[in-house]
Amino acid sequence: MTERSSQDALQRDDPDRWMAALFAPAPARARLVTLYRFYHEIARVPDAVTEPVIGEMRLSWAREAVRDLYASPPKVRRHDTYEALAGLVLGPGAPHAGELDQLIEARAADLGQGPFPTRQDRRDYVDRTAGALMAAAARLAAPDTVLDDAARDALSAAGRLWGLTGLIRAFAPLCAAGRPPFAADEAAGAGLTEADWLSGRKPDAAHAALSGLIAEADACAQALSGLSKSLPPEVFPAVGYACLARGYLKRVRRIADPFREQVDPPLIARQLRLTWASLTGRI
Repeated sequence: MTERSSQDALQRDDPDRWMAALFAPAPARARLVTLYRFYHEIARVPDAVTEPVIGEMRLSWAREAVRDLYASPPKVRRHDTYEALAGLVLGPGAPHAGELDQLIEARAADLGQGPFPTRQDRRDYVDRTAGALMAAAARLAAPDTVLDDAARDALSAAGRLWGLTGLIRAFAPLCAAGRPPFAADEAAGAGLTEADWLSGRKPDAAHAALSGLIAEADACAQALSGLSKSLPPEVFPAVGYACLARGYLKRVRRIADPFREQVDPPLIARQLRLTWASLTGRI
């Protein structure tokens, strides 16, 4: 796969991260695309298999492929994603082997069934996935930039906000796959059963179950509002898409049936919001 086709794939599969990456100089943009391509490769594994054991085998293969890249001498598997990653790990701001390994390990949770055991488990999950990816991307975008404590707090809030919002956006397919994004106590409190979320029944109860998740995302958005000015402009291509989360959260409150209605604002509205954020520095 060529660099152009990789960018086209990201534009199709992850337009928000793609639009933010466009604000980066070409070399940094290429690094971000490579990282996101790897992330999508492992993130789609749970949805591409019918048996958890097959998913575990594929994630194990990915883990071994990453470790091979950091071996001495390095070994590169004959696979487009890992051939591209081989160049990334030698460049500026490259993620450590352990960081990529942790991203793979975090995705193993998607092979399970049922809601999150607790709300803390959900927070840990988004920190290990969306949050960890954003932190790695920020270093790729600005390898020579040192973040102070306030900027690191802003980065953490942005990653968690995006991860929680991502769970809300993916509510319907996650429920259909048997992995609803609410915690067990939220499902029980709303009176939702496994049969309900698998079949898309009780939309009012689903809204009730989602209320805690939405409240957590709102809290992260508020925290980010007070901290975003501390982020250096150089990291915007890796972080800026978090500004779009507020639009998603606003729309999810308006829908009647989260099992069947989309929460994504029009693409042009997201493009304008990102441009405004890049000009003002307010993510």
